[in-house]
Amino acid sequence: AGETVTVTAFTAQAGKKEAYFKDRALGDLLDELDYASQKVEVRMVDFDRDRLTAEKLGVTEYSTVVVQRGQGRVDLKDREMFKRIGKGTDRQLEFKGEGAVNRALAQLMADHKRVVYALVGHGELDPESHDPGGLSEMVGALDQDDYELKRLDFVRQRDMPVPRVPDDASALLVLRPKVQIPALEEDLILAYLATGGPIAIAVDPDSPVPSLLGRLGVAIPSGRVLDKLLVFPYPDRPVPRYKSHPITKDLSDDSLVTVVSGVAPVQSAVPPIEGVRATTVLETSRDGWIDRGGELVNGQGVYEPGLDGEGPATMAIALDISPASGIVKKRAGRVLVVGDADVFTNSLLQEGPGNASFALNSVRWLVGDEGRISVVGRPAAVRRLALTAEDGEQ
Repeated sequence: AGETVTVTAFTAQAGKKEAYFKDRALGDLLDELDYASQKVEVRMVDFDRDRLTAEKLGVTEYSTVVVQRGQGRVDLKDREMFKRIGKGTDRQLEFKGEGAVNRALAQLMADHKRVVYALVGHGELDPESHDPGGLSEMVGALDQDDYELKRLDFVRQRDMPVPRVPDDASALLVLRPKVQIPALEEDLILAYLATGGPIAIAVDPDSPVPSLLGRLGVAIPSGRVLDKLLVFPYPDRPVPRYKSHPITKDLSDDSLVTVVSGVAPVQSAVPPIEGVRATTVLETSRDGWIDRGGELVNGQGVYEPGLDGEGPATMAIALDISPASGIVKKRAGRVLVVGDADVFTNSLLQEGPGNASFALNSVRWLVGDEGRISVVGRPAAVRRLALTAEDGEQ
């Protein structure tokens, strides 16, 4: 509990207009941290002149901040410390470092990891698998964010006299079962949801659809989602459009693409079920549609009226469930439904610029952890630097 935290900040690229603003903001933050706690050691490193320290820490980018405590470490990139906001003559560079560093400190100082369970036993994605379709990369990403991803197998749950979702579960993931989940096990999942337990459910085109989705007012229509806007050169990778939601806010702000592959459409009930509020998280552009097996032209799908479903097509929705629904009891519940399980797998988590963030943000939203509590330091005034159009292109 008494371990010292070390915060190492590397300077910006010298000679650029932003460099003075960035280095001053980072320096002020280090002074603030040093003043606020005797258990925090800070240092500013000149990235160009002290390459030995940069190489020792494995830092390859300007304005990186490394936060360390014992064996734990969080690296904060330039884009997490600074953001460009506004357009035209109002374009500015804003310092976001206080919040980013405080979240890292909260993560490193947590006494224990929260547990997220992934259901297995029906062909779901497996946290212990290092194969392209496994979740070992997600295990690592969640571990960095202070979550532990464990398998949950109701059949082999020998440590409990009656099978149930364990009491220490912060969230439950049901990621693309290959066979139908037995009714008894679906009842166990619904019982967990009834207590306010958050759940993420991912399906693929033609994979079995958990029947509990119908209870939530969610349908998975036949076909697969396509769009004229694709990740080159893949005909089955439509580029998602982010809708306004906490899961996608940072991804949208930073224009980070989340790569999906072979996506099933997701639809919420119209009219909605009382007490269930559905918010679209991912959808296609206006040129997207639900393809139902038409001919390929030059290797790509083509929208065929009368056969295909009109777009834009929804790929993921988030459900906020109140006790008025009768599904949950005293506490509100959260459910995320994604029409693609690949988005969480080893094959795409590192390939897609936004995939790891989408996975982490999904878990954060599910457990109500959109913001981290400040641990060290106090909120500082927002700092902004006005940029010209030329500066914004650098």
